[in-house]
Amino acid sequence: MFMSRRVTQLALLGMSLSLTITAASAASYPRELENNLIAVCEAVKSDNRLKLHRAVKATGLNMKNLHTGLVCNGQDMLTFAITNGADVNAQHIARRINVSPSVLTAKR
Repeated sequence: MFMSRRVTQLALLGMSLSLTITAASAASYPRELENNLIAVCEAVKSDNRLKLHRAVKATGLNMKNLHTGLVCNGQDMLTFAITNGADVNAQHIARRINVSPSVLTAKR
């Protein structure tokens, strides 16, 4: 009986791992989109509005959607810009996502 229960537990563990792997691979982005999203993070950090505009346009998404969903080094776009001293891009992002400029004063 103990051996039967152990085999059942191992079978269930194997099935759950295979479902997890399948779900993870289904959620992956196309390589081109992933590269475009990385380029947005790099553009935010560069503090160059033209580079940021081109990178955002290449994704096919708008600034609000990117700010809501994109994570650059564990931070949203605005926080990432502020953290990296990209003040020009931080102001631009704040205007585009309709955030009060007072949010930008909390800089470390």
